[in-house]
Amino acid sequence: MINILLKLRFVMALASIGVIAAAGLMFWEGLLTLWHAFAYVRTDPDLAVIAAVMRATDKLLFAIVLIIFGCAIALGFLIDLSPERRAALPDWMVIDNVAELKNLFIQMIILYLVVHFATLVAETDQMLQWNALVLPISILLLAGAMRLIAGSPGHGTHAEDASVQKKPPASTPSADGS
Repeated sequence: MINILLKLRFVMALASIGVIAAAGLMFWEGLLTLWHAFAYVRTDPDLAVIAAVMRATDKLLFAIVLIIFGCAIALGFLIDLSPERRAALPDWMVIDNVAELKNLFIQMIILYLVVHFATLVAETDQMLQWNALVLPISILLLAGAMRLIAGSPGHGTHAEDASVQKKPPASTPSADGS
């Protein structure tokens, strides 16, 4: 029964491959948008170039985050690495539990919203309407929620884990019984 359940973790391979494929599409879309920005330099060098570069940056950053997320899924839940190989990996590729994956996902959403808001500001010619404040308020609320989740029990950081590991070992009785 346990062998069957352990083999089900390879379903995560589909999620990891899908996320990395989506990152490839976002890279392609970002590069095409950047290519169009070069065309805007020749035809309409005003605000269109800035907006196109911001849109390309938005897509390229999102692709990078998707690659990080796909690698985290694969290396955290699919591939069982030896401790030596795991230590050789960069920290951004190593996810130890679902809480870290949730934290990474929230960070990914916040990053996307920040870049999207900057793109929105760069694209507008006139003064922004009051409803444009929805994005920055959403970013602040998500950042606050992430902070609350990170501080809740069961979602500790590596620093907390290290402090638990540094506790002195329990004293063992000596051979004479004292």
